[in-house]
Amino acid sequence: MSSNSPYKDYAYYRIGTVDDFIERIGRKVAIEQQDVAVFKTSDSKWFALENKSPGPKGGTLVEGIVSGTILYDPICDWRIRLTDGQVMEPDTGQVRTYPVQLEGNDVHIGIPKDGGEKRNG
Repeated sequence: MSSNSPYKDYAYYRIGTVDDFIERIGRKVAIEQQDVAVFKTSDSKWFALENKSPGPKGGTLVEGIVSGTILYDPICDWRIRLTDGQVMEPDTGQVRTYPVQLEGNDVHIGIPKDGGEKRNG
C-alpha cells in the first residue's frame, strides 16, 4: 500500500480478487478477529462495514439489500449509508467502516492498527 495513504494507521489484508465479489451482494470476511461485510456496488464502488447490525434485534449486515450506496439492514430494514456507516433518519446509530483499496485485481481491507478500538464519526 502507498505510504502516502490517508489510512496509514491501518494494516491492509488481501481478501480476494475483484472477480470474487458479486455486485450488490455482500460477502463476509474475517480479518484479525473482525467480522467484516464487503460490498461492491453496481457502479464498482467498494465498501466494508462491521458485520453487526446497529438495530435493537442485532444480527448481521452481510445479507442486507444494497441500493446505490444505501444498505438495508436485513433484520430491521434500517437504512445505512455504505459511505460512512451512518444509520439514516428516523433511526439512529452507526456501523464501523473500513477502508477498501484495490491493488491491481486484488482487494484489500484496512483494519486499524490500534485493534479497532476507535469508531468512525
